[in-house]
Amino acid sequence: MSQPQEQPPPSQREKYAKAVHNAAIFAVIACPVLALLPPRKLDVYTLGLVGVTGYSANYLVAESTGRTVWQHVSRQPARTPAAVEKEQSSVIAELQKEGRGSRDAWKTQIRREIEQDVEEGKGFGDMIVGQIWSVWNQGKPPVEEDEEEE
Repeated sequence: MSQPQEQPPPSQREKYAKAVHNAAIFAVIACPVLALLPPRKLDVYTLGLVGVTGYSANYLVAESTGRTVWQHVSRQPARTPAAVEKEQSSVIAELQKEGRGSRDAWKTQIRREIEQDVEEGKGFGDMIVGQIWSVWNQGKPPVEEDEEEE
């Protein structure tokens, strides 16, 4: 697993947000001006300037309204941080509940198998070998070899 990254202090986050905001404003103004300077031609650089202009404008719109340009066009509602957190917590709770159910089913199945083995008179060594066999062969039962081989 990777080490958890340290979060920067709030003052650094604010400085970063301000710098990105200022860069977006600069790009929205400077990129069209650069595209209109001579020689005016439609090439990769011009398309790049148009793309940066669009990306910067989208960032500024999302920053001010909470919705991207595409969400405005498609009339999608804004996702507030509280709604996003609620959605994530409900998904996490559902996954945990599903995991607990499968874990409980697995435990009851193992208990039944242990009780069957004890009733048959198997020892703990035989049960452990059986568990290892099922893990090694990915749950396939042991194949009985025919004694009538020719």
